[in-house]
Amino acid sequence: MPDTEVKTADTPTPPTVVTEEVVTGEAQAKALGIPYLSALPKDFDKALLNLISEDTAEKYGMVPFRKEGTMLYVAMLNPQNFEALNVLRFLAEKERLGIEVYMIDPKVFEEVMKLYTGTDSALSNAIQSLKQEDIAMSADEEAMGRNTKDKGVEVFQDAPIAKLVEVIVRHAMDGRASDIHIEPIDNSYRVRFRIDGILRSQLVFPLEVGRAVTSRIKILSNLKIDEKRKPQDGRFRFETAGNSIDLRVSSLPVMGGEKIVMRVLDKSSNVSDLDKLGLWGKARKVLETKIREPFGIILVTGPTGSGKSTSLYAFLQILNKEERNIITLEDPVEYYVDGINQSQIKPEIGYTFASGLRSILRQDPNVIMVGEIRDGETAELAIHAALTGHLVLSTLHTNDAIGAIPRLLDMKIEPFLLSSSLEAVAAQRLVRRICPHCKQEVKLSEKQTQRITDLFATVPEEEVKAYKLDPKQKAVVFEGKGCDECGNSGYKGRIAIYEVIDVNDEIHAIITDQGGNEAALVAAVKNQGALPIKVDGLLKVLQGVTTLSEVERVTEGNILVDEE
Repeated sequence: MPDTEVKTADTPTPPTVVTEEVVTGEAQAKALGIPYLSALPKDFDKALLNLISEDTAEKYGMVPFRKEGTMLYVAMLNPQNFEALNVLRFLAEKERLGIEVYMIDPKVFEEVMKLYTGTDSALSNAIQSLKQEDIAMSADEEAMGRNTKDKGVEVFQDAPIAKLVEVIVRHAMDGRASDIHIEPIDNSYRVRFRIDGILRSQLVFPLEVGRAVTSRIKILSNLKIDEKRKPQDGRFRFETAGNSIDLRVSSLPVMGGEKIVMRVLDKSSNVSDLDKLGLWGKARKVLETKIREPFGIILVTGPTGSGKSTSLYAFLQILNKEERNIITLEDPVEYYVDGINQSQIKPEIGYTFASGLRSILRQDPNVIMVGEIRDGETAELAIHAALTGHLVLSTLHTNDAIGAIPRLLDMKIEPFLLSSSLEAVAAQRLVRRICPHCKQEVKLSEKQTQRITDLFATVPEEEVKAYKLDPKQKAVVFEGKGCDECGNSGYKGRIAIYEVIDVNDEIHAIITDQGGNEAALVAAVKNQGALPIKVDGLLKVLQGVTTLSEVERVTEGNILVDEE
């Protein structure tokens, strides 16, 4: 029979990287004469967690981290907790194991605790719960309108299902996901996270579990769980580690069931930092000047999911002062901002962007943000609001910045009205940032090097310096090799690339006298030295912020990649 004594004597400590955070802990461990665990072993086996339950681990602050033969290594937050040591002695006798005690860094302990609440165990518990309740989750049964005391509804609020939803949301947050997709596919449900703009499959579970999960989410979002024939929208708040996360929920009837998409809205993210957004150089100067004008229209263009709303929120944060009355019309309201009056439109009751804009003009606003200009009526009202002394910020769906002008003229806006009100237009896209932990230089072909050199030569020297680049530097670019920090994708986080047009007197004249002739507009933009969005992307490539392939993915043309 192996030794069942709980040992706390000196043993060799596994090799770890010593940081400032662990110095105090190591000193305490040394004083107690025990090893210190400052990092989780790379060969950590999650199966060891079955030896000490999650509740016990959390209560006594101890976790198993290695097993060699009949020796179990356990890390403790407080190795002097006698009650915890007694529990370990009981475990040693029960499992016929010898136990070696380490002291653990609190951050490493949190890492291990997250593994307890992994999707595997949460999913198996949810499946087991459904089997025990023997509930048939058919669409007919759910549509019968049973009261909340019915067994079928109880399971939606049952701990295993609630735990599975919590685990999905928590993993999405840990993985920096912007959206969570839960969708029926091939008689099962699939969970995908959108991370840095790319969807990645995370989990697949049985159909009955998927239906219970979607119903649980609908209950949290105050949606009707028995309504499966039409889309619904809602939201709920998720509290974790003192941080409050809002989730915007959308349900959609699809073949095989309902699809749920949850947008993760992290209010703690600092959207007012223009540097982090990627707005640099002359483009930043133009927009910072224009948003401080007392009236006029500033437009941000780009496809869905290109970060337009985030840019508008950043501008509003800068303008958000006590002396200004700021009112927004949004569909939906994504981030709640203190000090700003935010209103969500509801087309089903006739509250649209156009009708809302008429109403808020009677609310004595200084700054108006309209979520999107979708039609001529909204565009015309926005123009008149700008002409009557209001600063109007809005978005428009066009492929480039200059395209906003012919688009508005196509909405039957009079050229002289547009010329008098439009102040600036920005186009933007989102590209993924290179992971700083696995960043490495990329070897370019001669053609690629020449194209980049030629493009770089067109950028004014003052603009090059504004991007903290050397006008004489060589074309050196980078990519991410892929590591644990970035999930082997090579990317971590996103940044915007911009094209900003200052609607100056020359452009005003072209709109009024030439009806917004596109060729003349392009020439005027070139004259003012506005950087094309692809060039802004190139400068960020040369900075080592993003990759050539990312800029190519979101912009037109095939300038930066080699042609075979």
